Amino acid sequence: MFDELDREVFAAGEQIFKEGDAGDCAYLIEKGAVEVIVAEQGAERVIRLMGKGEMFGEVALIDHQPRTATVRAVDKAVLIPIRRRLVEGLMEKGDPILSHLLLVILERFRNNHGSDPVTVASTTDTPDISSRRKALKGEATQKLSLAHEIMRALAHDEFELYYQPICDLTDGRTAGFEALLRWHHPADGVMLPKDFLWLAEQTGLIRDLGLWALERACRDWPTLRRQTSSEFPFVSVNLSPNQLTSESLVDDFKTIIARHNMPATELKLELTETVIVEHPEIALQILNRLIELGSGLALDDFGTGHSGLAHLQRYPISTLKIDRAFIERMLGSAQSMEIVRSSIGLAHSLGMNVVAEGVETEAVREKLLELGCDFGQGWHFGMPAALADFGLVRAEI
Repeated sequence: MFDELDREVFAAGEQIFKEGDAGDCAYLIEKGAVEVIVAEQGAERVIRLMGKGEMFGEVALIDHQPRTATVRAVDKAVLIPIRRRLVEGLMEKGDPILSHLLLVILERFRNNHGSDPVTVASTTDTPDISSRRKALKGEATQKLSLAHEIMRALAHDEFELYYQPICDLTDGRTAGFEALLRWHHPADGVMLPKDFLWLAEQTGLIRDLGLWALERACRDWPTLRRQTSSEFPFVSVNLSPNQLTSESLVDDFKTIIARHNMPATELKLELTETVIVEHPEIALQILNRLIELGSGLALDDFGTGHSGLAHLQRYPISTLKIDRAFIERMLGSAQSMEIVRSSIGLAHSLGMNVVAEGVETEAVREKLLELGCDFGQGWHFGMPAALADFGLVRAEI
């Protein structure tokens, strides 16, 4: 990274910046040494000597406040400047919670070293910087609040699994179900996964949520299983990228299915291509161990991810789920029709069965059957519903 940046050279005794200057960059010392100086009662005092590999000037760089000290080269110094635009670009891509906390820490640092952050900020912040800070603080506060609510929801049993049938296209009979998470929020009502799972993934709470979903699906399965007469019934539970990096995933899986006497062959794990792309080697190891226990793997949203063909060849996938974006358009788009046709043929040639997502009309079902698709999922067969809405009471195990 640093090889691509420019260098600045300062002679011995040359001032690099002085107290009160605008902090528009930090410096990494590549060669030489510098001294950090503060003014006390009209006299200079050296408070620190810094050498190769050390960085200075980063506080003012990040929080947009004036320099709090003067820095001068002790001998010839070669410095790598780290410009504000580079740091701001990285911070914009980063988590706003961490960015906000960093600014809070820096303000406290300045306060402990004799500067009043409120006074300084009010006199030096431009309206644009002030606005960005307020927006960052607002987003960080919102995310922290939502993360806290997710933890509270887990503790107070506010989550519930809804189950959507996956049906045999030949006769419409239910072959299995996909478990879909819902949050019964005390103020906002029923929340869909898209409204909170992104934060659970960022914060690592997805691991607790994922284990909860796996536990609940196994608990519900004896009751739900009565809704299908399939020779090989199953329930599918989604697996996230974060879960796949957990060293305890396989052991947790074994513990949960043993606790509920759940046949591993009737539990299918759904994953997207993102899971595989982010952690290819770990994914392969863990997925193979899950397969050895008897579970099946389904690749969800096929056609929307990365390098789909390579993943089908390398990973132990038994079910291919074609994304609804292609299914919904297939009757009116020759391109979508060909994608669906070729995906079905490819999956069958690799020994996989195929589920079409987003089946909403009889005409689509008939066309998929004509193309040789095995199963369908969508409103044509049934909307996601809670266990109680199937007219069932959970069996006590």
